[in-house]
Amino acid sequence: MPAAPDAAAAWLATVHPDRTHAAQWMRSAGLVLLPLGVRWSAVKADEHDGLAAAADVSGPVIHDPSGRVVYFLVPVAASETWDCPRTELLGLACWLAVPAPRTTEPPGVHWVRPPDGSGLLVDPAALHAAISGRTAEAVS
Repeated sequence: MPAAPDAAAAWLATVHPDRTHAAQWMRSAGLVLLPLGVRWSAVKADEHDGLAAAADVSGPVIHDPSGRVVYFLVPVAASETWDCPRTELLGLACWLAVPAPRTTEPPGVHWVRPPDGSGLLVDPAALHAAISGRTAEAVS
C-alpha cells in the first residue's frame, strides 16, 4: 500500500539543502524547487511521448502542461548511460519544480503518478523502451 502523501512529501524534501524550507513551500505553495542529481535525476520528454510512456512505466512522473513536457524521476546512476532520442537527462546543477504529492490534476504542474514515499523511481531501462517505442512509431 502506498505511503500517505505526507510521507511522500517528506521523502521529496530530503533532497533539498533545507528540508524545513522545502516542506513549508510544498505545504503553502503546493510547489517547490528541488535539486536534481542528489537522490534522483529526471528525464524530460515532450508531452505527447511522455504521457504515452508514463502508462508503460512505474514510478513518479510529473506533467508540466504549460511547458508541454513530462518528467520521470530516475536513479542518479541513469546519467552514466542515458541515451534516448527526443529526451534530455537532467541531473547535477539542475533544479525541478516539483508539485506536492496531493497535486494530481491540472491546472499547473501536477503528478501523473506521485511518489509513494518508499523511494521507488522509474526504471531507466523500462523508460527507454517505452520512449524508444514511441519514437520508432513516429518514424514509421
